[in-house]
Amino acid sequence: MASSVYQMGSGQYLPEGFRSRYALKLLAVSLLITSVIVAGGTVLAYQVSDRVTEEQLESIEASAELEAESLARWLEGEQKSIRLLSLHGGIEPANEAVTDRTLARQLEQAPDELASLHVVERQAEQPSNGTTERIVSSTDDIDGEELAATNIDWGETADGEEVLFRFDGTDDVLISWVYVDRGNMSVAIASPTPDGDHVLIGEYHPSTRVTNTADAFDGARTVVLGGVSAYVMFEGDSPNEFRPYKGDATVTEVESRIDSREDQFEPINGSELAETEVRGYHSVSSDGVNWVVVKEVPRSSALAVTDRIQRYLVGLIGFVFVGFVFLGGMIHYGPIRSIKRLSRQADAIATGDLTVDIENGDRSDEIGQLQGSLAKTQAYIETITRQAEKIARRKFDDEALEEDIPGPVGEAMVAMSDDLERFIGESRRREQRLEVFNRVLRHNLRNQLDIINSHTERLAEETDSDHADAVLSATDRLAKTGTRARRIDRLMSRDLDPTTVDLTAVIQELLADVNSEGIAVETDLPSTATLRTDEETLRATLVSPLENAIRYADSTATVALESTDGDYSVVVSDDGPGIPATELDSLAAGTETDLRHSRGLGLWQLKWGVDALGGEVSFENEGGTTVRVRLPDLGGDESATEGR
Repeated sequence: MASSVYQMGSGQYLPEGFRSRYALKLLAVSLLITSVIVAGGTVLAYQVSDRVTEEQLESIEASAELEAESLARWLEGEQKSIRLLSLHGGIEPANEAVTDRTLARQLEQAPDELASLHVVERQAEQPSNGTTERIVSSTDDIDGEELAATNIDWGETADGEEVLFRFDGTDDVLISWVYVDRGNMSVAIASPTPDGDHVLIGEYHPSTRVTNTADAFDGARTVVLGGVSAYVMFEGDSPNEFRPYKGDATVTEVESRIDSREDQFEPINGSELAETEVRGYHSVSSDGVNWVVVKEVPRSSALAVTDRIQRYLVGLIGFVFVGFVFLGGMIHYGPIRSIKRLSRQADAIATGDLTVDIENGDRSDEIGQLQGSLAKTQAYIETITRQAEKIARRKFDDEALEEDIPGPVGEAMVAMSDDLERFIGESRRREQRLEVFNRVLRHNLRNQLDIINSHTERLAEETDSDHADAVLSATDRLAKTGTRARRIDRLMSRDLDPTTVDLTAVIQELLADVNSEGIAVETDLPSTATLRTDEETLRATLVSPLENAIRYADSTATVALESTDGDYSVVVSDDGPGIPATELDSLAAGTETDLRHSRGLGLWQLKWGVDALGGEVSFENEGGTTVRVRLPDLGGDESATEGR
């Protein structure tokens, strides 16, 4: 409490002896707050009166009146809109296509409250109850049906007789009663067309307008009641059904006013204070309707001022009796709260949250000294964090690394920066050497092998010895190894491009390119097996197990394709001698040594390709060799297309 006042700048004007004693400052502030609360509470207590409640009731009633007037203006405006629309040149009952387009366009441009438009025939014989007229055109696609299909209720007279669907002239407008149409509380407005033989009808959902009502009170709600039964007709975000306003067991003042008036169109207005809410109500002053708008406001919102003053009064009385009793406790526990705040800030810094705001004022007491120490600790950690960030980003020349960090931590940061900088410079030189060696070896190996092949072929033509053929065979295998190395290098340096691939077709094409003379190749493949994967990487991956199976088989090699949970497994088996254990050990270890190495790059090409495709490979070496390659469907996995 005292620290918050102190931070406003008043502490600098206090004597040094007073500033250094936290208890005195807390006592002075406590007395000041007590005096302010007592004085303010006394003033508020005298202001409590019935006038506050009366003004709030009048305000809510005025809000209901404004909404009623707005609803009346809306009704009158829509009557004019229907009247004007009935004069539209595009309404040609003889041409239903033109009329349909006109109604659809007008409905699209109209507010959300307008639900549908119809043009119906006006019966030559009167009277009519507005149910048997044929619908000529409708935005609801009920052309040709009788008007009764719309469920429009044109209402009853005061004597209980049906209102006639009759118009005194072409300028006349008729408003229906409220009715339920397709689950929505609706009202219809009708006006004859200029030819006098047809009528334009618009169906509206006033609940849409009620839902969008803006209210000046928090939690306010608008309800529109009928002027005869006082049943709910329109309300926002509630079921569209006729029902008693507050249920059968409760009769409110507004319901009593509606039921007791002799003329259902007699205007009423007022307000009432209920147990949980305040209601203001006002009649809708529009010809043809007897609606009453009710504004409901939660009592906690409507009478917030009165309730607040009452709470202040109770709080004031309680504070006067117990305030000074707890004054000593406040003086004692005040510093503890400040220390706890500093403790929370220190805990936040300890957990890595350096955004915590530590007060750094001109306090000279113990709390101020502790704040200063904690601020220095925060700055110390921030410096370490900045340097660690620059080191992690390899920005060894950044100015942040020039900041001095005292103690063993600073020495460790300097050593780590130097070691990491040296390590990265060794790594970069090694990458450069590997790149140069790779390019030179591939180029020279290919050129020198071409020269050896050329001379050896000429030597083979001039002699009958088998040595030349052996040399040619060796150079051919060496050239294939170089080709495979280039293929693997290209495979591992490109990004995946998943497409839909037919695994069956790919396997058959790869088998067709392998020389299988003397070996029986059996296949168990479905007609099609589609998988989303990278086709180039897939082909480079599968060519190795297919070639090896046929190359090392004694007599038979089999290729099968299995489907499991959307993925596929390619199973390649042969009856050959099996893969040497040293090669599988190298593959499992992920590296080769002088004593543990493979005979070529085939198995590495298989492993790296499967890893790139996100799959798995396993080997069985009993009674031959079985290689099982599981290939997942990459689908929409964008991470699979990122560079490796």
